[in-house]
Amino acid sequence: MLELYFIFYRIPKTMTRLARERNRSAVRWTILAIASWIGAEIIVGIALGLIHGVGIVLWGWPRESQGLNLLAYVIALIAALLSVTILTRILTNLPVDGILPQPPPPPTFDEPQRTNIT
Repeated sequence: MLELYFIFYRIPKTMTRLARERNRSAVRWTILAIASWIGAEIIVGIALGLIHGVGIVLWGWPRESQGLNLLAYVIALIAALLSVTILTRILTNLPVDGILPQPPPPPTFDEPQRTNIT
């Protein structure tokens, strides 16, 4: 349930605000943040599944464990939050498009340059 709140409300709201401040595509950054959330959860799930499988084969761990399921859920949730936080910081560090200072005026070449050759 917590994932649904982040995926459908919190991430789009945050990324849209940050992207619009920087004249970037809000849809693109929102999709990227949601994909990083889901990708982090999948990668952590696969990694922990592999570790658990090796533990079953080599060390005789139990096949089903309520504590292990809760631990995997918490680790996957933390990884997903970190992935979105990193992406948010990347977007935050992009420059805000604003009024840029005017460049200096071009040089004038009205008076010829004199060189002292002796």
